[in-house]
Formats: sequence, C-alpha cells, structure tokens
Amino acid sequence: MGDDFDFLDGFPIPDDHDAFDDFGVGSILGDEFVETTKNISARAIRLDLKRSYVRVKQKDNLRDIIKQPPKPGEQIHVMSANKFDFWTWVPVMIDWIGKADCLYVSTWTTNRTNTKNMFELWDAGKIGVSNWCVGLYFKRRETNVYSMLLEGLVKRGGRLKAFETHAKVLLLSNKKRNAWYSIEGSANMTANPRLENYVITNDKSLWTFHQEWFEEMLEIKTRLPWGGST
Repeated sequence: MGDDFDFLDGFPIPDDHDAFDDFGVGSILGDEFVETTKNISARAIRLDLKRSYVRVKQKDNLRDIIKQPPKPGEQIHVMSANKFDFWTWVPVMIDWIGKADCLYVSTWTTNRTNTKNMFELWDAGKIGVSNWCVGLYFKRRETNVYSMLLEGLVKRGGRLKAFETHAKVLLLSNKKRNAWYSIEGSANMTANPRLENYVITNDKSLWTFHQEWFEEMLEIKTRLPWGGST
C-alpha cells in the first residue's frame, strides 16, 4: 500500500471500498491532489458586532477569565501567554451550552491528549458529531495520532480531510440555545509556550461562512490507494 499508508496497519479496509463514503472517509484515503486548495474560492464576510477584549497571563486559567460566552452578536478578542492550547476552548464552551450539536475543527496538527478528550466528550453525549480538517504534516509525521483520530471518527460517523492547510478554526453550535460559536486563532491543538490570539464570536452568519468552506474541503474528491477516486 506504500509508506504513506502505514498508519492503516490493523485498520480493517472493507471489500466494498464505497463503504468508506458512508463515513466520509474516502476523501482522506490516498494521495491528495496537488491543486486541492485551489478548488476552494476566496471568500470574505463583514460583520458589525459588539466586541470585548481580554489579555490572559501565563498564570491565568481560561475558565476564570472568560466566565460566560459571548451573547448572540457579540465577539471576544483574547491575547494569551499560552497556559492553554486551542483545544481548551472546546470543553469550556461545551460547559456553556451543555452540548455541541456539531463540532468542526481545522488545525495544522493536534496531539493524543486532545484527541482522546474529544472522544471522551463525544461518548459522554456532549458532542453530536465532529468533522476535522488537518494538515498533511500531521498525517505524515504524526501517524499514530492521525490513525487514532481517523479510526475514532470513522467509528462514530465523523469525517476527516488532510490537505495543505494552516487554518485554525473551531465551530460549535447548539440550535436550541441559539449558540453559534466560531473560534478563530493562531494556535494549534498542541501545547506550545507561545503568545497566541483568539477571537470568539457568537453569530450564525459567521458560523455558516466557515461551515460552508469546511464542507467544500471535506467533499473534495481525491485519489484512492487502490485506484480510482471518491
């Protein structure tokens, strides 16, 4: 199957290759097209929102600093000395809304601890479904964690797409609570001691803006290792 697919060792590949499409996994098996990111058009959105600003020191805890979520039409800007990574926002925001109907994640890379925590929240009924876009660096260099994320998403009905990306975006929603959270920032889903920025917005139009390009990237067709394409 080739060195690029060593992470699939021990992962059952069904005789019916189309079965992968039921899980949205066919799109991330195989070599990505070189022009993948050119298949999505540039886009922009303008918002008129109420804003607040927070600076988080090294000793500060996220839960102590951001004690309540932004209301609909509000936005919080955060500068952090990085006591926490990007994933830290997810359990905090789920506590705010009780459950994320869906969770979209875009990151260059992540680690085993955050991946495990995501599945724990999912299995506890705190996440309805989750879809991920990740960088090719993560797929090729962190194959064990990538395999863990892939297999866990497949098992639970989520989707994963690996391509040349450096975008860091989280989307969480709870329709009943009118919660449409978009978190944009500079950090990856890993613990690195660096200055990082985040913008947390509760706005359905921005949430939809990001959700649309997530879906475009998740659906882009790629070659499969056994030939053909999804």
